[in-house]
Amino acid sequence: MDRVSTGIVALDKILDGGLPKSSTILLVGRPGTGKTILAHQMMFKNVENQNKLLYLSTLAEPQIKIMKYQQQFSFFNTDKVSKNVIYKDLGGVLRKQGSTQTMKLIESFLKEYQPEMVFIDTIKAFSDIIPDSIEFREFILDLSVRLTTWGCTTILLGEYSEQDIEIRPESAIADGIIYLYGTEEKRQQKRYLRILKMRGTNHFNGEAVFKISNDGISVFPRLNPMVIKQDYIQYSIKVPTGVSKLDELMEGGIPLASTTLITGPSGSGKTMVALSFALVAIRSGIKTVFVSFEENPLQIINNFMQIGNDIRPYIDQGILHIVYVSPVELDVDEHVYRIQELVREIGAQRLIIDSISSFEIGMSDKVKYTDYIWALTDYFKANGITVLLTHEMHGSLNPSAMTKHGISFVADNLLLLSFKEDGGTLKRYLRVVKMRGSCHSTELKELIVNKNGVLIR
Repeated sequence: MDRVSTGIVALDKILDGGLPKSSTILLVGRPGTGKTILAHQMMFKNVENQNKLLYLSTLAEPQIKIMKYQQQFSFFNTDKVSKNVIYKDLGGVLRKQGSTQTMKLIESFLKEYQPEMVFIDTIKAFSDIIPDSIEFREFILDLSVRLTTWGCTTILLGEYSEQDIEIRPESAIADGIIYLYGTEEKRQQKRYLRILKMRGTNHFNGEAVFKISNDGISVFPRLNPMVIKQDYIQYSIKVPTGVSKLDELMEGGIPLASTTLITGPSGSGKTMVALSFALVAIRSGIKTVFVSFEENPLQIINNFMQIGNDIRPYIDQGILHIVYVSPVELDVDEHVYRIQELVREIGAQRLIIDSISSFEIGMSDKVKYTDYIWALTDYFKANGITVLLTHEMHGSLNPSAMTKHGISFVADNLLLLSFKEDGGTLKRYLRVVKMRGSCHSTELKELIVNKNGVLIR
């Protein structure tokens, strides 16, 4: 099936390649959810050499206002207006002469411009003019057939809630429905997009976060938790942790493309072990992404300095990428998507996240939190990336209660860090609790952090 791009790469992926060509799509949501912006972004991204696109306004916002506000976005191309992007008004004829004459006017525009795409803003105006539901349904069906006959991909905008959509006749006639909505949260409004229907498309279900900026709409698809068959054969290949004695405890190091979770109380050395893992990788030229929610890049650089290593040359060479986001500003959907894209773009083979406890802070739904950690590790494992996560543990050192919300099950390897008092001195200790598909020592070993790095004895 031929596809028409939405102009947004992530949205095209959700739609399995884009909108079906010559289909009729409802783009709906309450006022202010971003329908007009998305419609214009689609429109200007699909303008090619000689093709034409038609934007028909009805009884909604005046065209002069629509163009004024849309010009603020970088995708708006003034040079294409009137040449390729044609704005026409149906409101006057619809209000004074009714739906029959309006249909004739639309037909004349189709003959004159032969557009590739047609946008009608808003289709709800027709239902206000045609109060009889049967007559309105016939009108929408006739409109859809005529536009499809002309080979147009049609986007019908409408101010509907999700409850409205379920009972609207145009919902049954449309080939697809894209629903935009928002939620008010303490710090900011969050915007979501869902594909409620898309004929002939194996689209991705569920909500996707989107944001509006000067560049228009950016979509961040949610991670999809899937059970991927684990290939334990690859676990025979081990990668070094950067701590030689730890490699011995793990009988050679961390299995390639596995997920390691380091958990322990604050100050137990989780970040320092993570830094050692990063250091041994970048020294071998392996591209590594280090994601921090607790320390900014300057602090991380300083931490490496404390153990006698200057990582700035590796950053300059593009071998090490440090990503920092404050937990207060964290939008999990967006951030995870950006991490995925960065790892893919630079070809990273190592990913370190310090710490996943911050994901918990950024998500009120703890079931969703568990799903995200599972889906995150699942995604990178499937792509051959070796992942190390740190997690702050509070209270019990019982291995069965090492992490909240049951996230320990996502880890292939689990390291437990702890404190013990010895003669008035507080000492750090490490134990390898589990290694999936690998043999390992379970001995409790002292962990030492000094200017020479991380040592185990």
